[in-house]
Amino acid sequence: MDLKIFGAVLIGALVGCGGSAVDGTDGGVPDGSLPDGGSPAASSLVVDVDWLKANLGDPNLQPVDTRGAPAFAAGRIPGAIRLRPEQLAMSDGDVPSQVASPVLAEPVLGDAGLRNGSTAVVYGEFPEYDPARVVWTLEYYRHGDVRYLDGGYAAWLDAGGTVDNEPSNVEATDYTIMDLNENVRVTGDWVLSQLGDAPYDMPSIQLVDARSLAEYEAGRIPTARHVQWTANLEAGLLRPVAEIEALYAGLDPSAPTVTYCQTGWRGSFAWLALTYIGYEDVRLYDGSWAEWGNGNGTFPVEQ
Repeated sequence: MDLKIFGAVLIGALVGCGGSAVDGTDGGVPDGSLPDGGSPAASSLVVDVDWLKANLGDPNLQPVDTRGAPAFAAGRIPGAIRLRPEQLAMSDGDVPSQVASPVLAEPVLGDAGLRNGSTAVVYGEFPEYDPARVVWTLEYYRHGDVRYLDGGYAAWLDAGGTVDNEPSNVEATDYTIMDLNENVRVTGDWVLSQLGDAPYDMPSIQLVDARSLAEYEAGRIPTARHVQWTANLEAGLLRPVAEIEALYAGLDPSAPTVTYCQTGWRGSFAWLALTYIGYEDVRLYDGSWAEWGNGNGTFPVEQ
């Protein structure tokens, strides 16, 4: 493989991670059910529609809908608030879609009606990675109890879940971010420090590239393993744990693992999938290729 340092053109600008595209808990609500077993980390993060049906009456539970306004108005899970991932993102210099600072995020979360301490069950519509980005963002803000609804709104409808299409009357809250979970996020400089020296054969981290194969082959972070984000899914549902484990065979579930894509959306789904199957230390590089591939000679690129 050819290893070189260059300032790359922003590869995948038309296939970016932002927006929707085809391509241990603190609350009192019990853990969710899992297909084919799984780790405690998985059971606390991913829930299915049967679990949501059983727990929807809990006053501490808040469904979080990541779809667009028209879809939300047409029908949603009862009690849902609406929150788009781009509302919780900001540009940092030339790098787009960085997670928003608390001073920017708090009024957004408050206006959306999110309550501190609630069990936030995030859902969307396939094919989207928006819910995973919101789950990761709320984990970064240490919301406390965040769940991903497997299958999203389509699975809810297929299971005969009740639908609310009345005008939303969500009340704003005074949401406060007390602390940030820096254990789920990394920077480009940190990734570089963990790669070691060329030829990068003794890195201190594992890297997973969630982009398309064409993007990966055009240029990637050295040593990165390619698993396109959609490989973790089948018909809009997460694959069984054993099948996802097979996708990442050869990686060490106990080693620090960093996921990335173009701007951190698809990478957030890889983060969710690895957390779901019990990887112990998974972090998202939200600067992703938008930063690394345009580092003007700062970052090494493998082809």
